[in-house]
Amino acid sequence: MKRLPAIFAAAFLVAATAWGGLVDAVSIVVDDEPITLYEIYKTEHQLGLSKQKAVEYLIKQKLKKEELKRLGIQVDEFDVTNEIEKIAKQNGIDSLKLRAIMAQRGVDWEDYKKQVKEKLLQERLYREILSTKVQPPSEATLKEYYRLHLDRYSIPEAIEVIQYSSPDRKALREAIANPMAQVPGVTRKPETIRADQLNRQLLFLLTQTPRGHFTQVIPAGGQFVSFYVQDFVNPHPLPFEEVKNRVYADWMEEKRKEAIKSHFEKLRAAADIRVLRAP
Repeated sequence: MKRLPAIFAAAFLVAATAWGGLVDAVSIVVDDEPITLYEIYKTEHQLGLSKQKAVEYLIKQKLKKEELKRLGIQVDEFDVTNEIEKIAKQNGIDSLKLRAIMAQRGVDWEDYKKQVKEKLLQERLYREILSTKVQPPSEATLKEYYRLHLDRYSIPEAIEVIQYSSPDRKALREAIANPMAQVPGVTRKPETIRADQLNRQLLFLLTQTPRGHFTQVIPAGGQFVSFYVQDFVNPHPLPFEEVKNRVYADWMEEKRKEAIKSHFEKLRAAADIRVLRAP
């Protein structure tokens, strides 16, 4: 193999050095907290986001970090260990077995602990934010919410679906991402399923999936299955008293999301955000 002439080799070295500096360069500063071009690139590819959404995600992460510091919210090793033991117990195993399962899936244990810590920090932050922002609803408020969202609390006589199934989870996900494509190993089967023939969990899964959408992938009899919901046949609402707890949970979740979104929108508006280099 021929060696590059010295002038080309030098030019290549300069370009590589410049690129390395560019990757590490600061793109945005959020209240003196830098976001580099590399962070944006990494977030785009790891989370499958557009460049703009990656930037917004990172800005929000910086704002979260500031709020955690301002409110004095911390999570230590003891908290993380307790949470991992709790997760393991909920799955009928101990933390050692959980660690072994993570290793089989190629998940680094320290990375997993970091994820658990981030989850705990976010939960505590959101709890603190929401403590004074969301008050329990009145009976009248719940009934009005129920009336406006009757479709959520209705049971159809039957559900028209297309069942997608495959022994290969990856192939099934590919078919879900490209419903019109013929993916090898994936079987499609149009069905009209009577609601009274479904178990409670599957009925809930199907009725909570909007028309024109896929359910989550579920394991069933050695296969992986997802249902594309086409239509609900003759839906009828359940009595308010029967679904009152669900209505309450849905209302609270909606208000929590609104409050969190509003809180961070205000933080973003008040933050000193400077773009030093376009991402």
